[in-house]
Amino acid sequence: MEMESITCFQYRLRNLACDGDILELLKALNERCGGQWVYSVRQDYEVYPDTPELSEAFFYPEWWKRGSVKAAFPGIQEFSWEGGSSFHFIHSSMTLGGEVRHLLQIRGEEKFTEEDHVLLDYACLLSWYTRDLPAASEGISAIMRQSYEGIQPLAVPDGVFPEDGYGIVLLERGDKGILKQQGYLGYRLHRSFRKSLRYCFLDETHLLLFVSTDNVMKVTEQLEGIIGIGDDDMIMGISGRYRASEMDQALGEARHAAEVGNLTDTDRRVFFHSELGIFRILEYPKPGSPVKRILEQMTDKLMEYPKEKRDALSDTMCCFVQNHFNFQKTADAMYAHVNTIRYRISLMENLWGCDLQREEDRLLFEVVSRLLPLWMKETGYE
Repeated sequence: MEMESITCFQYRLRNLACDGDILELLKALNERCGGQWVYSVRQDYEVYPDTPELSEAFFYPEWWKRGSVKAAFPGIQEFSWEGGSSFHFIHSSMTLGGEVRHLLQIRGEEKFTEEDHVLLDYACLLSWYTRDLPAASEGISAIMRQSYEGIQPLAVPDGVFPEDGYGIVLLERGDKGILKQQGYLGYRLHRSFRKSLRYCFLDETHLLLFVSTDNVMKVTEQLEGIIGIGDDDMIMGISGRYRASEMDQALGEARHAAEVGNLTDTDRRVFFHSELGIFRILEYPKPGSPVKRILEQMTDKLMEYPKEKRDALSDTMCCFVQNHFNFQKTADAMYAHVNTIRYRISLMENLWGCDLQREEDRLLFEVVSRLLPLWMKETGYE
């Protein structure tokens, strides 16, 4: 079968671009020219043919070694990279409304032809027609950032997010800079989940996700593999299932789970909001909240004592509550004399103006016993 003329092929590419189907456009370029084609805008990537893993070299231009450039195509640059595998690729980009769109053709050792240059240059110009990808990227980030701050989305565009799903917040607590590789991680997330997942890098230590799945445990395992989470590198907070229009609740729960998990258990990596127990209703103290003021007052009074004594008082309070306000069981658990426990509890009653014979004060004591250790750890009072 005779190959269609380059003019006819360019016309076909134009129709594909007008339809907004960037993946079909990349597929057509591959069938005509070979190689692997990559189109990227912000955090969105389309790659054809797909591979289990696209070399991270393509997300770090500073690693590229510039090659020859044909004068007839000033918008095209040829590069090579040799790091384990040898690649040659030609790159073109254009700026539309302040947004840079990149198109690459990747090969091994095979040389690029003049037709490769012609079609890359033309296809990059056609990216003007493909508005959906950058518009979606911008809208996704804005909605997820607002939702993370507790602002309910005014409107969620049809087809941009899954209809419902789980909010996930990943918090990096190490210093390896894993989430700094935003381009590479973005490609891997996009490739693995496609439209069932949307993501937003809040900064270099927080990654927000909204994913539709029937098996959220499997998703956590996939994320651990994609991101390369080590034992102490990162923690993951996961919400219950919500509609996309309720994303503020989903990401709020996930954020709360990650923050509480980060303070309560350094040995775990995954925290479900549904498993937080009393912490599901005990929000971590926010600036200006009554809970924050109470904890500040109680902490200030504890700080009047030496560290050894305030640690003993704090530990006794927590153990006393865990043992249902039973002096003898608390003494047994702490290997202390029961009178020592009575003295410490009495000291805290006087210190904080509580009377544990009153039901209201017992409830306050129990709530404080949950929050105070976290508060002291977070604020550096330890």
